[in-house]
Amino acid sequence: MQITVVGGGKVGFTLASQLEKEGHDIAIIDNRLKIIEKCADQLDVLCIHGNGANVNTLKEGNIEEADMMIAVTGSDEVNLICCMLAKKLGVKNTIARVRNPEYVNSIELLKDELHLSMSINPERGAAREIVRSLHFSQGVHVSTFAKGRVEIAEIIVGENSLLCDEKVRSIGSRHHGTVLICAVNRGKEVIIPDGEFVIQKGDRISVIGTTQHIESFLITTGVSEYRNFNEIMIVGGGRITYYLTSMMLGMNIRVKIIEKDPEKCRQLALQFPEANVILGDGTDQEFLLSENLTTMDAFVALTDNDEENVIISMFAASQGVERVMPKINRMSLEFLLEKFDMCNSVSPKYITANRIVRYVRAMQNAVGSNIESLITLNENTVEALEFRVRKNCKFIGIPLKDLTFKPGILIGYISHHGHPEIANGNSSVQLDDTIVVVSSIPKLRDLNDVLA
Repeated sequence: MQITVVGGGKVGFTLASQLEKEGHDIAIIDNRLKIIEKCADQLDVLCIHGNGANVNTLKEGNIEEADMMIAVTGSDEVNLICCMLAKKLGVKNTIARVRNPEYVNSIELLKDELHLSMSINPERGAAREIVRSLHFSQGVHVSTFAKGRVEIAEIIVGENSLLCDEKVRSIGSRHHGTVLICAVNRGKEVIIPDGEFVIQKGDRISVIGTTQHIESFLITTGVSEYRNFNEIMIVGGGRITYYLTSMMLGMNIRVKIIEKDPEKCRQLALQFPEANVILGDGTDQEFLLSENLTTMDAFVALTDNDEENVIISMFAASQGVERVMPKINRMSLEFLLEKFDMCNSVSPKYITANRIVRYVRAMQNAVGSNIESLITLNENTVEALEFRVRKNCKFIGIPLKDLTFKPGILIGYISHHGHPEIANGNSSVQLDDTIVVVSSIPKLRDLNDVLA
C-alpha cells in the first residue's frame, strides 16, 4: 500500500519504520528540517519538508496516489485538516491522532463529519493500559476488537488452572454464555474447538467477550488475580495523567498527583477537585517519602523524561510499593526494568503505532472484501475477522444451528444495532449486523465463504 504519514516525531517515525519493514511505500511529511533529515538518514522512505496541511505539499508527497493518510503531528487541528484535505483529494482511508481531552466527547461526531477511518488517542490508550496492568497479573494478552465492544484474551493454561480437563461447553455454561473459547493452540496444532473439546495443561487459548465479561472470566477461573487498591501516586501532570486520574476517580481510588509546573498543577486541581494535587519535584526521593510514598498501593511515573521515570520507579519499588509502572518511549531502557524485576511499563508511541499497523494490515488483507476489522491470534495462526452483513449474505435470518460451516470456522459474536452478544445455535444475522468470525482458514475474505 502507498501510505502518507504527516508528522515525523516519535509516533510518526516509529510508525513509518514499522510500515516500511512490512513492505509499504511510505511518504513522510514534516515542517521541521531536522526531523526530515533524521527520517531520510534512517528510513528508506520519501521525505518531504513542508506543511502537511498545505495541498501543494500533500501533492508533492503523491497524496493522490496514496491508499491511506495518517496524520500524527503535535496539533489535533492540523491532523484533522490534513485528513479532510486528503479525503477531498481522493484518499479513501484517513487516520488522525486526536489527543486533546476537550475533544473526547465530540470525537465520534468529528469522525462522522470528516469520514475518518480511525481516530487515535495515545494518551488515553496508555491510561487504559496502565489501569489494566495495575489491576491484573502478568501473562494475559488482550486485544480490543470490533470498535472496542469486544475483547479477545490469549491465555496459557497452567498446571493448577481451573480450566484444566474441562470441556469448552462446561466452561461456557459456568459463565452463563458470556464468554467463548474460540481458538486453542496445542503444541504445533491449531484447533477451533467445539463444545466437547477438553482443555489441557499448556494449551494457549483465546477467549472472546466484552471487557467486563473477560475480566470476570480471568478472575473466577484464577487465570489472573484481580488486585484491588485504594490509593495511587502519579508523578507528572500531562495528558496521560488527565485520563488516568479520570479513570481512577471513577473507580473510587484516591489519587495523589505530583507536578513541578505551577500552571499544570492549577489546571489539574480545577479539573479534579477530588484528587490531591501537589506542587513539587517528583524526582526528589526525600520529597516522595515525605508525601507518604511507602503507604501507596500503586505508583506511576509519567514525566517527559524516560530515565527519570525508570529511576523513580525503581526507587518506589525499593520502598515496598507493589505495583509500579513507568512511562518509557525508548525501548533500550527495558533492560533496566528486567534487571530489577519490573515487568510493567507503558509506551504511548508503541501503543499508537501498533494499533495503526494492525489496522493497516486489516485494510490490506481486506481489499475487495466486506471485512470491517481483523486481528491475528495464537502467533498469527488464527484470524478473528469482523464482517458487515450485506444484502448478498446467503444466511440472513437463518438460525446458526441450521447452517453447516466449514471446518476451522467459529461464529463468535453477532452485534445488532451496536449491541454485541455471544452467538449460539438460535442466533441469526440480520442486514447491517456485524459478525465476528474466528477462522483457522487463511485468507478468508467473504462472509459467505464460511459455509461448507
